[in-house]
Amino acid sequence: MTIRGLIFAAFLLPSFVHSNTTNPVPRYFTMASEPLIRIGLATNASSATITSGDSGLVAVSPDEPSKMLATTRVTVSARAYRPPEVENYRVEFQNLPTQNDANELAKDIREATGESAIVSIDATTNTWKVWVGTVKAVETDADELKAKLAEKGFDDAVTVVEKKTVVSPDAVALSQQLKTAGASEVRSLIKPTGSTAVASTGIVDPNLREVIVNTPVAESNFRSLKSVAFGSLNERANPVRLNGKAYRGKIEVFVNSRGSLTVVNVVPLEEYLLGVVPAELGLPQLEAQKAQAVAARTYAIANIGGYGKQGFDMVPTVWSQVYKGVSIETKMGTQAVRETRGVVASYNGKPITAYYTSTCGGRTENSENIFDHAEPYLRGVECSLEGRRHFDPFFIRTNRIAPKLRDDGNLELFRFASILGANGYHVSDQRFDDRWFEDPPTDAELSNWLTALASKFGKSFPLVEKNVSRPTELARIVASFVYSPGYADTMLVESDINYNLAFDDAGEIPRERRAEIALLLRDGYFSLNPDLTFRPNMPFSRARVLRLFRKIYEKKKWMPEMQTATAGTSVDGKLMIRNGKSERPMVLRPDVFLFREFGGTMYPVREVALLGGEKLNYQVDALGAVKYLEVEPTETPTTAERMSPWTIWNKSASAGAVQSRLSRYVRGIGTLYDINVKKVGYSRRPVELEIIGSNGIKTLKGGKIRSALRLPEQLFVMNKRYSGSTVSSYTFTGRGWGHGVGMCQYGAFGLAKMGVKYDEIIKHYYSNVDVARAY
Repeated sequence: MTIRGLIFAAFLLPSFVHSNTTNPVPRYFTMASEPLIRIGLATNASSATITSGDSGLVAVSPDEPSKMLATTRVTVSARAYRPPEVENYRVEFQNLPTQNDANELAKDIREATGESAIVSIDATTNTWKVWVGTVKAVETDADELKAKLAEKGFDDAVTVVEKKTVVSPDAVALSQQLKTAGASEVRSLIKPTGSTAVASTGIVDPNLREVIVNTPVAESNFRSLKSVAFGSLNERANPVRLNGKAYRGKIEVFVNSRGSLTVVNVVPLEEYLLGVVPAELGLPQLEAQKAQAVAARTYAIANIGGYGKQGFDMVPTVWSQVYKGVSIETKMGTQAVRETRGVVASYNGKPITAYYTSTCGGRTENSENIFDHAEPYLRGVECSLEGRRHFDPFFIRTNRIAPKLRDDGNLELFRFASILGANGYHVSDQRFDDRWFEDPPTDAELSNWLTALASKFGKSFPLVEKNVSRPTELARIVASFVYSPGYADTMLVESDINYNLAFDDAGEIPRERRAEIALLLRDGYFSLNPDLTFRPNMPFSRARVLRLFRKIYEKKKWMPEMQTATAGTSVDGKLMIRNGKSERPMVLRPDVFLFREFGGTMYPVREVALLGGEKLNYQVDALGAVKYLEVEPTETPTTAERMSPWTIWNKSASAGAVQSRLSRYVRGIGTLYDINVKKVGYSRRPVELEIIGSNGIKTLKGGKIRSALRLPEQLFVMNKRYSGSTVSSYTFTGRGWGHGVGMCQYGAFGLAKMGVKYDEIIKHYYSNVDVARAY
């Protein structure tokens, strides 16, 4: 029988539900009711102070009525068992000189009172005495007997007090329990499962220790060989406190095999979870905390009796689950627990071992590669949703049609055209392609562009005639913007003009335009075709016009200034801007010019996912809405866990330090020469290391690798620094924090932010499990 079975009544066994036996469906784990969970808060305490804000504490021990203590504070310790002393009272007549005198007196007493009277000799004084009546447990009974005798004329009676040690039935029962407890470390009397009977041989173990309860109120002090649990009258409103820290449920104390105290918080599972969920996952997303509640509840049920020989189920640390009692409880955590009450993840009808890890590094790992036991539901998975779905919640979009371009030059021109379009120039909303750039602009387009350019120069609007896209006509208008009237004809003589028009078809340029075109070529506004021709009678294409405008803007330093910012995580198509640790939304125009960088080049796009951390270059309109936006992608991971501070880390250590660390896990290395990754798991975590030393080749496997190397996670690559042919140091670059198996807590947070519900989060990280209410 396990210690847990002894301490409390038999735990209600789970059952498995099937729809039928011939065509089985997924089986669901069920329990008759919510279980109590036992958390070992201390395992070697010399004393414990237990308090309550209630009107008093209540003490409970097996097979005993509750003790209402008239105090709100007790101090509990342990000491060697001291059998209680019992006082008995006997009425005698003493110092009778002869046996005949004693016999005569005894006869008279029996006849007069009806009480028994026994004659015996007092060996100490060598006189005789008469013992009257039975032994009395209290002195008042003896006094009543003496008074009765005196009424009959027997005045010389005396009361004799006898003290003796009486071994309690509890001591006998505890001694018997310790003989049959096997590996149990519990040394206090506990209730046998299913029975209140105590087997007794009468033999007492000489090493028994008892629980001592001291209070400020003497009447409330007591000692016990049994475990003692303390609670408040109203545990919900006034939880009991251990050394000042509040816990729901009761605080149980018993003696352990070291002779010190073990202190256990005995608490209903749902109330236990109130102190686990915020401690394990305090990130502000309800669905993530609900997933954490299901994982923690499942883990707790699966680990009932995990520390059975020590008298409890789990510890309040990372060795089980972090549990901080009432002080850590939060509104969201409580809501998560309440809304998932009784919900458990199971596989084939059994609660799973629901491991979880802080930050998985982008992929979780198969359990056998870390913990040496394979579980079909603990398979490695990506810490993200499949394909495009992972980014759907983060897209911002424009209603502009993305261009279809093959010419690299046109790509940059489209970017410039978009900047112009965001700043007062008319840019068509049709689909752009290379043909659009090759064709000349329409008179309406060019008229709009030149009018906008005139405004930049502070000139009057030009008279735009037909065929304005011809180079000679365009030269006239641009020269009137750039130069003072008559500047070209005055400042350039014929030789200057001929010098700057030294190309094949210069003769086709009308004389009245030669000076203007020569000046525009000299100053870098106009340019020739690749075949060294100007083609003065052929209209400029849109591409040449845009290049002309770009040169003007660059020379005049008119390129619009962009505001810069760091993107927050987009929510429901809204653009979010980071401002310190907070984020603020910005209005995004439906027709925003939208670009995303790929390989150092900006490309027009219809949509872009903003996960947070991207660099933004943007312009706003008069109302503050974003009209032009360029996005430079973040270099940080894009997985659901990306908000974790442990997504990327670096750790370095000298070869000597690495050897020292490894030697604690691998014996007989000798002098360390090298380390190599021999095998990796699903997630690319090293799961087997080859350790080369002067004593040969050793191996290290599984989760011990991370522990031995003292790394945050096991997902890493190694870079070795050499001194000659010898490795002098190692640098480990890795991702994540924790063991990497099961649910990724930061990943759950990220998925919840994307709108994923808690049951889908559970099923994402735990393969092929059922999520259902167990009680």
